[in-house]
Amino acid sequence: MLFNSLQFAVFFPVVTLLYYVLPHRARAPLLLGASCLFYMAFIPKYILILALLILVDFSAGILIEDGPDQRRKIFLILSLCANIGILGFFKYFNFFNDNLATLAHSFGWNYSIESLRIILPIGLSFHTFQSMSYTIEVYRGKVPAERSPLYFALYVMFYPQLVAGPIERPQNLLHQFREHHSFNWTNFAQGMRLMVSGLFKKIVIADRIALVVNTVYAHPGKYSGGPLLVATWLFAVQIYCDFAGYTEVARGAARIMGFDLMVNFNRPYLATSIVDFWRRWHISLSTWFRDYLYFPLGGNRGSRARTAVNLALVFLISGLWHGANWTFIIWGALHALFVVVYVLTESPRTWLAAALPARSRGTLALLGWLLTFNLVTLAWIFFRAANTRDAMLVLRKVFTELGGQGASNIHAGLDALQFGLALALIAGFAGLEIVSTRWPLWALIAERPRWQRWAAYYAFGFLFFLLLLMSPQEGPQPFVYFQF
Repeated sequence: MLFNSLQFAVFFPVVTLLYYVLPHRARAPLLLGASCLFYMAFIPKYILILALLILVDFSAGILIEDGPDQRRKIFLILSLCANIGILGFFKYFNFFNDNLATLAHSFGWNYSIESLRIILPIGLSFHTFQSMSYTIEVYRGKVPAERSPLYFALYVMFYPQLVAGPIERPQNLLHQFREHHSFNWTNFAQGMRLMVSGLFKKIVIADRIALVVNTVYAHPGKYSGGPLLVATWLFAVQIYCDFAGYTEVARGAARIMGFDLMVNFNRPYLATSIVDFWRRWHISLSTWFRDYLYFPLGGNRGSRARTAVNLALVFLISGLWHGANWTFIIWGALHALFVVVYVLTESPRTWLAAALPARSRGTLALLGWLLTFNLVTLAWIFFRAANTRDAMLVLRKVFTELGGQGASNIHAGLDALQFGLALALIAGFAGLEIVSTRWPLWALIAERPRWQRWAAYYAFGFLFFLLLLMSPQEGPQPFVYFQF
């Protein structure tokens, strides 16, 4: 079920109303049933995979907590292997099988294992990581094992963040299902603002510019460097508005019912370094890899060379997590290169910043922002391209055919009016991102007298409705991160 669909427009208010009408003891079963219905709206039979993961990790948590010390690690390893095994089977079997077949054929060997006709379950990467964080935290003694299968199942399947996160930790979310949440106008207002803001990002901005991105990237050989560069810049905006929009709707829906989900984005395109970018982008995933992979590998406690290796491994695995395609692995490798270079050049950068006059710091920050944004955008080419061949073609044309013919195709997929509107929306959105670092728009509006608040809400609602009427897309569009 898509957040931007008519189905959800009916589903959400009905579930929320029932949640507050029913007694507390009936709320968890309601949310679990609603979450099952929400997930089964995609491919119903894949809920059996979720049921298996829940059974395995619920049992593993109890065994880890109650088991003898020498067996606790065994139970954890079995749980992790089950999760990674299921994820690997559905997401990576065909990828590795096809690559092995290609390698075998290149040597003239016989390779007879055929690819499987399976579809990746929606959100599998997200709920396996969330479930694994539970067993790891139980093993570390940071959270007690959950004894109620109802609450544990709800922890894995809570519908607002089930499909695309944020990836929650058990110590943040599990206890909230036991708490009694009374209807609160503040939560309702905050939640509605988050949901409307998220839908605006998705439907009005991301879906509009997706038409340009999809048109150009579908046939990159037809376009010169200019349209390809514009489409790549637009994809950077599209994926942010799409994914951050999903997260805001998820957080808003949860907030209305009294639940707090973690912030997953913090204006990442205002980052002035690649490390700063990863502190702001997909925070629930980057902190997951930090806490459960980077730190166990040793983090930055060893030599600089060891730190570089640890960082490279984390980003390569992060790239593979995003998709079973060499393009995602290269995307992860590029970010590994960027981060490693940044870390290894810390001393000369610190010396340079100290040597320059104080008035130059603003210029350095601007240069850092420009470099960071364009490095991130460069890597997005591999994230968006259908295959490595297309990605290399885009890269070559951007650097060698930038001044070539084809400027008239710069808004391929949209007419001139819609393209101009898209640019105006992006400019307005970027301005709000910058201004909101010091003056949060929604918080300022919330502090105004009632008539001013509602005037602002009605004005925004009218603008939203007008832009919906002008939408060039037909029907609700899926979120980008649903494929992961």
